[in-house]
Amino acid sequence: MSNELFEKAKRIKGYGSFSPETKADEIEKIKILNDGSRIKIKVIESLSEYVTFVDTLKTHFENPVFFRGQINADYLLLPSSLRKNCVNEHRLIEAFSRYFYREVDECQNAMAKLVLMQHFGLATRCLDISENPLAALYFACVPYKKFANPYSEIEKQSWGEIVLFQEKETPEVRPERIKGIHSSNVSIIANTAFMNNNFNLWEIGSLWKKDANQTYNEKFINLKTLVRDSFIVRVPQNNPRIKNQSGAFILVNANTAFINNKEKRCSPKELTTLINSKEYITYQMLLTQGIYKNFLNEKETWTLQFQKVKPYDGSNTLDFFKTDPFDIRKIFYTDDNKNQLVVLIPPKAKEKIKDELSRFNITEQFIYPDMDSVANEINLNINQ
Repeated sequence: MSNELFEKAKRIKGYGSFSPETKADEIEKIKILNDGSRIKIKVIESLSEYVTFVDTLKTHFENPVFFRGQINADYLLLPSSLRKNCVNEHRLIEAFSRYFYREVDECQNAMAKLVLMQHFGLATRCLDISENPLAALYFACVPYKKFANPYSEIEKQSWGEIVLFQEKETPEVRPERIKGIHSSNVSIIANTAFMNNNFNLWEIGSLWKKDANQTYNEKFINLKTLVRDSFIVRVPQNNPRIKNQSGAFILVNANTAFINNKEKRCSPKELTTLINSKEYITYQMLLTQGIYKNFLNEKETWTLQFQKVKPYDGSNTLDFFKTDPFDIRKIFYTDDNKNQLVVLIPPKAKEKIKDELSRFNITEQFIYPDMDSVANEINLNINQ
């Protein structure tokens, strides 16, 4: 990950890049970002401190807190397929599908395919999270060792991070954004990953209909789901790794929308801003409410098109794609004072916490219960 991305993460998150000697009381001050977001950091240096912190969180089965541990607090919350070039996303999927077409074809829908690919290490638009706070703590302290990591030295010297997520809930409104793999909204975003860099509403609609196995009408897809929506997805615990990690995902999306016809092209900035300002807006509403009458008339032939956005990139014309492209801020866990809670782990505490976790069997063998990981754990623990 480039220094440019590190610097970008510092600006966007509002924290990170502390020296190893920085004192907790210097960090645990509430940070206020430009958009008014408030961030409250908790520094933990032991497993017992972390358990005490987790015990203060408000969580229950229907609306749990989800955790994402990152070995370096200067990493953006960015899924692997969108870190470099989203143009190549569908090419990754096509190449994987050629080699493992039977396994891919056996998946019930697009989200199941992405889960399969993520499990075997392919870069996807799924952001790993966990309902198990100890699994997240492990990820924040222990680098992934299965493949060579050019940033391992940086990670050893960096602060670890745990970001918390939860759907907002009031007594009147139950959380509606925690989805399963059969959700219609999840299907829309997952199928976006299978699209070329430019695609239209009808192309995404055709895949969506196959997923649902019904005669849905793409004119009624919520366009915000195609532009910027992200959802927490609880997936089947159908393999040992997901089960041990209590794994789930945040499925993310970032696209601009524009109207294209032979005569003129509607500004992507204008239409994308309009769509993003609405909680619910469809192609049908564009037609019936005459929102774009100044661009269109009944005699013109036009299509509603989309283009994938490189998230957090400075070339984006809309500010929210530079700072919060996936609209994730709204699912950050916040306390009663509306402070986003973040855990940071000093570099010097990582090894100690790793040892403490191992006493409770939270080890590489538990987190990655694959043959090679188990063999590696045995090699490390039995003297030769």
